[in-house]
Amino acid sequence: MSRRADLVAIAALALSLAACSSAPEYHAPELPAQWFSPSQSESVTPGALADWWRTFDDPALTRLVHRAMQHSHDVELAMLQVTGARAQLRQSRAALLPSIDLPGSASRQRIENDQEVPPGPLQDLGLDDDIRIETWELALQASWELDLFGATRARSRAAGEQLRSAEAEAIAARLAVAANAAQGYIQLRALQNQRALLREGIDLAAQLQRIAGLLFEAGEVTRLDVESAAAEHAALLADLSELDINLAQAALALDTLLAQAPGTSATELAEHGDVPLVSGTIPTGQPLDLLRRRPDLIAEAARLDSAEWQSLAARRDLFPTLAVQAALGRSGMALNDQLSSVSNFTRLGATFGLPIFDFGRRRAAIELADITGESSFVNFRSTLADALEQVEQSLVGVDGQQQRLQALQRMRERYQRSHDLAQTSYRLGEANLQEVLNAQRGLLQARQRQLAGRTALATAQVALYVALGGGWEPATTP
Repeated sequence: MSRRADLVAIAALALSLAACSSAPEYHAPELPAQWFSPSQSESVTPGALADWWRTFDDPALTRLVHRAMQHSHDVELAMLQVTGARAQLRQSRAALLPSIDLPGSASRQRIENDQEVPPGPLQDLGLDDDIRIETWELALQASWELDLFGATRARSRAAGEQLRSAEAEAIAARLAVAANAAQGYIQLRALQNQRALLREGIDLAAQLQRIAGLLFEAGEVTRLDVESAAAEHAALLADLSELDINLAQAALALDTLLAQAPGTSATELAEHGDVPLVSGTIPTGQPLDLLRRRPDLIAEAARLDSAEWQSLAARRDLFPTLAVQAALGRSGMALNDQLSSVSNFTRLGATFGLPIFDFGRRRAAIELADITGESSFVNFRSTLADALEQVEQSLVGVDGQQQRLQALQRMRERYQRSHDLAQTSYRLGEANLQEVLNAQRGLLQARQRQLAGRTALATAQVALYVALGGGWEPATTP
């Protein structure tokens, strides 16, 4: 009867452990088959989005991005996180292997003896006085906790996924730094071109002010026209001062991003340059490609995998444990400096543990691991939704800005023709100089709007590259 009860208890324990041996599984969220917004390409070849900054065909931009990724503090911090994750992985793998130590110990004990010791061997050993006992031991000891049910292996796998997540986060930091450097460079070039156009506008306003003064002296215009022309010239001078402040701030922001001395970017990029644009199409692929390419999604997926392994490890902690120890050493003992002995010894043992009752500590650890997994799954879905939204918005932005820039180019062409006609009419005596200057002012404003449209398109192109996860080529597909 007792044997049957033991079998029933063992069977119940086995069923209970089997029920706790599996971690929760999470199903991959559904992805749309294609982009809702019009995309530039149906497929993406491996490495098509790597080094996307080169597609702008601007050597200064390429040099700037490379320098930013090499010297950025954000990238440096991210690489330190990778180094820490590698150390944790080595630590978790070491738990699977035996450990060998060289422990040693020594002690001296003194015992007061108040009793009389009869003459003989005990008195010869000095036991009639205080008793001194000295012992020492030095051994080469090995211990190994056998991972019978895979708890340590599961934690090692979890550490490996944490390393993969840290590596993806480092790539995400590099991508963010590259995007910030490109955006900063585009903004700097836009401000430089805007300043050049503003200088032309100031010169034109000065001519209009001079002509208004001459016409006022001739009695053809009123004082109001003269003051209006002077006010326009003063307003443009004020805009120039504000633009110089923005230009200096943009250059200093680049210096901070590149971790270089203030003023370096202003000196190196002082030579005039156009706002760069991607001349070709940007390959977008399909939504499924984001899971293979966007580093933030890869990092979240790795965190989710790590949480699953941690949840499995917490469940395996409910299983029995077994550890073996072995030692080989030498020990000695001395008694009142009269009797001593030294001997070699070997020791072999094993320990077995079976969790029975811990006031719910292990069950709470399982619950906490499951909650971490659920949180990681929610973060993954949220990051995926944000990624899809960013790509869709970037596609809309690039398409809209391209159409806008084309319209602005047509507008500039018409203002250019209007300016040419005004100059021809002035040479033929059919138009006065003020009409020519007004046409020139309209052309200048059209060029300013075209510059703003070109800057907006370049910014949208960078945003699309970032949303697609461009800037690196993953070694393996997660």
